[in-house]
Amino acid sequence: MKTMKKFGILLLTVLIFACNTDDIICLFSPIVGTNGSLTICAGDTVTEPELFSSIEGAPALGGVWTPALAGAGTYTYTIAAFEGCSAASVEVVVIEEDPSFVGTWQGTDGTDQDVHFLIDLVLNNDGTGQFCQTDADGEDCQNINWESNFKVFSITLEGQTDTITFFYEFLNCDQVILTHTDTTGEPVTFTRQ
Repeated sequence: MKTMKKFGILLLTVLIFACNTDDIICLFSPIVGTNGSLTICAGDTVTEPELFSSIEGAPALGGVWTPALAGAGTYTYTIAAFEGCSAASVEVVVIEEDPSFVGTWQGTDGTDQDVHFLIDLVLNNDGTGQFCQTDADGEDCQNINWESNFKVFSITLEGQTDTITFFYEFLNCDQVILTHTDTTGEPVTFTRQ
């Protein structure tokens, strides 16, 4: 008969007929996995599930992450020493990246109460992309050139010279609010797809 008393300890009871029983205790060191790394958005707080998913292997439960979870840094998951086994730990190095416009974004513009546009933006590393609006009449897509600095995000439709300029605010790496600089219209929140 075998019984798990606690992680890493296996109590094996040997039943000997016409004699007393003997216990054999097997101690196993805790398993914590292999060191890992993780990239998060600047300003975000790393979470335990993110840290665990960046470790190669399946770490045993019951350990503690240190230091307190925040942004960039090195986090250590430690299972304390027990029953003669030494403590075990694994590290995850977390780095932060600045938000980027590059990617595929989607938002809904409802500035006109009768018309709602689904807006898709595909923004490439080289400053090119595509701007699509979809309403009840269908989808209209145009190639664009885009750029951004620390204050504004600008789009120029291919073949045109007028530039559409927006103030922007990243809520996180996957959401940005664009507010047109020339109107008092409602801001549009775009979500990375």
